[in-house]
Amino acid sequence: MVHLLRFGALVSLVLAASCGGDGGVAAPAYAEHVAPLILRSCAPCHRPGEPAPFSLLTFADVHKKREQIVEVTGARLMPPWLPTHGDFVGDRRLQPAEIELLRRWVENGAPRGDEAAEPKPPVFASGWQLREPDLVVTAPQPLVVEAGGGDVFRNLVIPLDLDGVKFVSAVEIRPGNRAVHHAVLAVDPTFESRRLEALDETPGYPGMAMGGALPPDGHFLGWTPGKRTRPSPPGQAFRLWPGHDLVLQVHVQPTGKREVVQPQIGLYFTNEAPTVQMFPLALFNADIDIPAGEASYRVRDELTLPVATSVHAVYPHAHYLGRSMRALAILPNGSERVLLAIDRWDFDWQDDYRCVAPIALPAGARLVMDYVYDNSEANAANPNRPPVRVRFGQRSLDEMATLTFSVTVGDLEQRQWLQRALLRHDLDKEPEAGNLWLQLAGLERERGDHDAALVAIARAERFHPDRATVHAEWGRCLEAAGRVEDAVRHYREALDIDNTNGMANAQLGAILARAGDSKTAREHFKIALLSMPNVAVLHHNYATASFSEGDLADAELHYSRALQIDPQYFSAWLLLGRVLLERGDKDRAREALQQAAALAPDDPAVARLRRQLDR
Repeated sequence: MVHLLRFGALVSLVLAASCGGDGGVAAPAYAEHVAPLILRSCAPCHRPGEPAPFSLLTFADVHKKREQIVEVTGARLMPPWLPTHGDFVGDRRLQPAEIELLRRWVENGAPRGDEAAEPKPPVFASGWQLREPDLVVTAPQPLVVEAGGGDVFRNLVIPLDLDGVKFVSAVEIRPGNRAVHHAVLAVDPTFESRRLEALDETPGYPGMAMGGALPPDGHFLGWTPGKRTRPSPPGQAFRLWPGHDLVLQVHVQPTGKREVVQPQIGLYFTNEAPTVQMFPLALFNADIDIPAGEASYRVRDELTLPVATSVHAVYPHAHYLGRSMRALAILPNGSERVLLAIDRWDFDWQDDYRCVAPIALPAGARLVMDYVYDNSEANAANPNRPPVRVRFGQRSLDEMATLTFSVTVGDLEQRQWLQRALLRHDLDKEPEAGNLWLQLAGLERERGDHDAALVAIARAERFHPDRATVHAEWGRCLEAAGRVEDAVRHYREALDIDNTNGMANAQLGAILARAGDSKTAREHFKIALLSMPNVAVLHHNYATASFSEGDLADAELHYSRALQIDPQYFSAWLLLGRVLLERGDKDRAREALQQAAALAPDDPAVARLRRQLDR
């Protein structure tokens, strides 16, 4: 059941009259009272072609299931909506008067009422929810799900063919098969997901970890039965770049017959660039070891916010043993604010929740995750009979505890402070996580704290001495600190380990180009572009090296590619104008220089090239 709309005041009055306990009040009838409620809140899922197990479009359908409807709505199992606290978009809960209406209707014999007054079943869109998407992509290969066996988590890699940066305002995921329990969508700019997929003969790659894929610009994207597609608020679109891959993680369950899963994803674009960038802030606890029979096992985590932060959405996650969840904010004055509460977690109906209005939290507030697990036989969702010891893990039969917030802060510096606090928080729990030290090194480098960056990258190398990405970051930290010769040594070490490493090739190429070796620099740029095709500055640098080598056609191609990715790239417009002037294409050179002048009207190089055009 999906609660799409709220009743207005008039309908609320009708319900109050119908459900009152005073004598002489007519019992509710299907045609006049029950049908509008069922068709509004239940039929969107309970109809042919949707994942619900039976239809509720007609009086006969509803009458047959009347006792079950009263039972599941009274227990608040339907419509599926887990939060018991929090003001979120798309709240599907029925009002108490609506639940009482259904109960009274059944208690009074479930009369049909005036058949002529029955509303006609709504006509549901057979296609996409909003409109025809601007871009529809399909999983390249179908995933075959056998008739029997356990749950399967599979990450399907879907390459994108974009001609420039796109701003995405909405996404609709169509799993296309009832075997799909839920799906999560992320974006991978690294090609790591392609590498993982190539290691496996089955489409995609296995597991609940998604490789290099992350929520795009901090947005939660997914599909669960009954989920509605809604555009992002103004200014909150996310960006997709050429060369990015979509990664759709599908949780599939055998249905008793062989199924073929090949999802589609519809993307809706906007011309409005994002003015707000989300940041995914994840609390987690991997120290989970639940004894068999334990009915109240508590897991917590917390983070003190170093800067003022606004919470826009919440995504809780646990597996079958989860019982209750709370997301809290402990304010600096000691008061407690409940951001999300789920009294009865259900792995089958997990979802993310967007706040109706952002929740502003001051610097010094503590975000807290508080979960309780039930590994007893009394837990009907417990997959083990009798219960067995359950620990942290990526399988659905293991357990997890994560609570991810989609947040915003005031500016880039505050975002860096928040990211630093989160990395330090995670390293306190996992001090041997080399990937976290690697991330911290990059962050400290961007912040300009060279000493802290070098300390962090040394820690990363301690745990991953033979990883090319670590040596590439070593080089970047050293180069930022002015130690170019040492940086070159680490870039070359990275390429000795993996000669295709994009970052090491790009950075080494830039150093060689500055030293005047444009021929060798170009070779490194070309290799870097194979794994980093969406980096505008890399195309720009490759084009510049090509120009130095006299390859004007290649220079024009890659300056143009840089501008497809970043239309505000002044240097690319300027140098494209220079290349076109060299090639004798004065009309296009003039257009390129006009674009450059619009971005930097007082730049002397633009004026000099424009004077050459007029000779």
